[in-house]
Amino acid sequence: MSSAPSPPAPDLPPMKEYKSAQYEFNDEQNKQISALADAMRVCAGLAQLLGLAFVVLGCLSAAAAANGHGGYGPAVALGAAALFFLCVGFWTGGAATSFRKIVETKNEDVWHLMNALGSLHNMYGLLRTLILGSLVLAVVAATLVAFTLAGK
Repeated sequence: MSSAPSPPAPDLPPMKEYKSAQYEFNDEQNKQISALADAMRVCAGLAQLLGLAFVVLGCLSAAAAANGHGGYGPAVALGAAALFFLCVGFWTGGAATSFRKIVETKNEDVWHLMNALGSLHNMYGLLRTLILGSLVLAVVAATLVAFTLAGK
């Protein structure tokens, strides 16, 4: 018994490589983005380290205040500084990671760019709020000083 030969397989067109419609940065642009990511990563690490140093100093200051060696003002200020630098450090680190992924991945550049911009937007929103708050406090302080001087 012989089996009938199977019909030849139809010629299938070669599969096309998937290409995203997203923009892909070229090598020169990737070098600049990579350098930016490296600089941001260093700044993020230093900001996080400074934030941790402020946490330690804040805890020591709070312990000293609890033992009757001064008020809690310095501990609160160090805690605020710690929070600020930790936020800036983590947001900068997140943006740096997204910028690094732009260089390392293909067909995802715009997505990673938007993540990086989101992290930077959060960080600059915090900075804007702190600057405006500081300006308000400076005006209040200047007004109090002016009233104090006028009253003498």
